[in-house]
Amino acid sequence: MIDHRAFRWGRRALPVVLAVLVAAAPVAAAIFTDIQGLPMQRAIERLAAKGIFRGTSGTTFNPNGTVTRADFAVLLVRTLGLDAQGVALPAFKDAPEIARDQVAAIAAVTSLGSVSPQKVELKKGALVYTLSTDKPVYGPADLIKVTFAVKNTSEQAVRFDHTNSQLYDFIIRAPDGHEVAKWSLGRPFLPLEQPVSLAGGQAFTWPTLWKQLDQSDDPVAPGRYEIIAIHTTKSNPTSLSLFFNKGVMAPYPDNTFRPKEEISRLELATVAARAIGLSDAPANNLAASDANAVPAPARGTVAAAIEKRLVALVGREFRPAQKATRAEVAQALDGLMDAVKRYNFSKGTLKDPVAGNPPQITLEDDRKALRTYRVARNVAVYRNDRSAELRDLRPGDVLLFLNVGDVGDVAYIEATGR
Repeated sequence: MIDHRAFRWGRRALPVVLAVLVAAAPVAAAIFTDIQGLPMQRAIERLAAKGIFRGTSGTTFNPNGTVTRADFAVLLVRTLGLDAQGVALPAFKDAPEIARDQVAAIAAVTSLGSVSPQKVELKKGALVYTLSTDKPVYGPADLIKVTFAVKNTSEQAVRFDHTNSQLYDFIIRAPDGHEVAKWSLGRPFLPLEQPVSLAGGQAFTWPTLWKQLDQSDDPVAPGRYEIIAIHTTKSNPTSLSLFFNKGVMAPYPDNTFRPKEEISRLELATVAARAIGLSDAPANNLAASDANAVPAPARGTVAAAIEKRLVALVGREFRPAQKATRAEVAQALDGLMDAVKRYNFSKGTLKDPVAGNPPQITLEDDRKALRTYRVARNVAVYRNDRSAELRDLRPGDVLLFLNVGDVGDVAYIEATGR
């Protein structure tokens, strides 16, 4: 005969027993409790460890939440390590709607510029012309170093006829086509009686600096500027162009910034791409079933952002108008951190088992020096590419880790061991 009282007690007790067992089971170390298993989990944890992208509470990230344009500007400044002080905010119509603590970041990202492509080349017979800049992204006050070169790849000298000693020109052309600035530094315009000779295997190199100013020494407004270099020969002059996009994060055509508007997947992709100099990526075929929903001028940039893993397709769709989630924003920012080499991973070999409260790890560096680090209360730990706990780490494991800030507690660990 069945004892129904015992059966009823058993049914009531089973959930309690299961709860105890679950609570007692090992749980992998984590910074946030609501991102486990997401493709963006490590990106979120790395950004959190560096103080770039914070959670919505002490233990949650809210990966499906959205991000406003103003908040994204702040995140972008942190990610790129921009100096946002002293940059004037453009006279947006809705400037009063921008929170005071977001003004500097918005001023910086709307004035941040990127060059794309960073280098162009043209071959004319034995001559190779190149035009390049020293880096892809420039702060509002940065000098843009431009280098124009002509190399003779043959063994024979090449002669160039010029009207005068002005051998080259640099021109900055505004979005509407007018010339913003033009110069030929250090070249007096004197008559030339003889052709200029370039020996075989040699090159003319003409470096210059553009201060992001117009001919009146006023800062240029946000927009897309053509940087042109011309080899000013009498006949058939040779020119090359790069494009400088001032304003990685652009205002709307009606001169509003719309700080409270949520950022879309299209804007996330294009802004992230611009931030690493991909703003004029070739218009390759965008491998998405809804490619026609992406504005034609942006398709190449979106394709480049996908290729660089700054954004990902949703199934076979890009969904440009869909609001970007916090997890998707984290993926883009993590990609930018990698691209501009902003992650300062430290490395060491674990010497002793993890111990202490709060926990500490003692590591030996490449010079055999020992150093002890305190571990953050919320820490992400991986061992041999799997989620792990601190207690899973073994002496002899090689650790790559991130500190909060530059010298704070260890908040992210990737360990490799037997």
